[in-house]
Amino acid sequence: MDKENIDKIMKKARMKIAVSKFEEGEHKMPKRNLLKLVATFVLTIGMTFGLVYAGNTVYEKIWKEPEAFKINQGITEEEKAQCITEEEAEEIAKAYLRKIGYTDEKIEGIALDKEYFSQENIWVMVSDLGTIRIDANTGKLKSVSMPVREGSVPYNYGISREEARKVAYELLEKYKPIEDTGDYELVSLKRNAEIDENAYIWYAEFYKKYGDLYNASESVKIGWIPTSNILYSLSIEQNPYENNEQKISKEEAIQIAKEKDEQIETTRQIQEVKAEIKIKQMNEEVYLRENFKEEYENGTLNKEKVKDGVYKYKEDAVIYKTEERVRKVWCVVITYGVEESGYLPEYTYYVDSTTGEIIGGNMGNEITSEEAERNDVNNVIEK
Repeated sequence: MDKENIDKIMKKARMKIAVSKFEEGEHKMPKRNLLKLVATFVLTIGMTFGLVYAGNTVYEKIWKEPEAFKINQGITEEEKAQCITEEEAEEIAKAYLRKIGYTDEKIEGIALDKEYFSQENIWVMVSDLGTIRIDANTGKLKSVSMPVREGSVPYNYGISREEARKVAYELLEKYKPIEDTGDYELVSLKRNAEIDENAYIWYAEFYKKYGDLYNASESVKIGWIPTSNILYSLSIEQNPYENNEQKISKEEAIQIAKEKDEQIETTRQIQEVKAEIKIKQMNEEVYLRENFKEEYENGTLNKEKVKDGVYKYKEDAVIYKTEERVRKVWCVVITYGVEESGYLPEYTYYVDSTTGEIIGGNMGNEITSEEAERNDVNNVIEK
């Protein structure tokens, strides 16, 4: 029997013993003391076994301390063993090329590369068409880049924004991942000129839609040349939403975020707190702020000063990464008093709507950021 199964059996055995002892003592103590014991029992068992209690349901905790990685460009043999093979990556690329109509396109070069900041392992493939990037661990398509070639921009390229919106949805169906049947919402439509008819590249961003919520981590971003509809750029994210239950109330989420902020922030006073349900990807931001506060807030984490206002990354720079889990969270925005806010007037905490754990966050206000993007003067999606 493997160690994992043994551990599960031992946990169940300990739980049974604890419940048995609890029931044993239930008949021997007053009701008031019994209620205190129940609260202590729930808290202790939850902490011991990594469980969270929401109402009458037990949920497993999902937050884990981020892993530390030294930034480097080398790929170890152990990492290579966890990657899909060159042949598998090439077949994924060819299957996608066939989907978008390039049946005779040949892969001329392929290499396994490590991205500097994300430290992700990526298969990079080059063809006459352009460059294709595939996640070497998951096999998911990351991006397709097609450079503008001489003669590919027609002189009669001008189109209206109404036509651009229509074409954007047509291109979404053509270029979204194979077997992706989900619904997407157009969240941004921009062009590279102030006047629609003068633009020779249009850009559209789509997020996958779940009811009234959007998952920015399942996105398709397309750049194209109007009239000819030649693809200029394509970026795809495929981090699926877990569709977790909403068990934590708005009031509970606000209290959780306030308590965490009071542990981290000792100089700023909370002026206002707002919260809204969103879909967000787990990240290491709150962990970094809590453990490296000054460097994190100054933007100097992992950097060394060269001269005033100039920094470079340290040779021994370390990054921290969490699992790429996408969950329904309460975005709780803490607004600080004007006098002491300085360069950090607001901070957003992601409170998991099922477990109540803080699973990430970000500087600024992520409730209003989506609205600000939609109202950007360059975003003509609704104008």
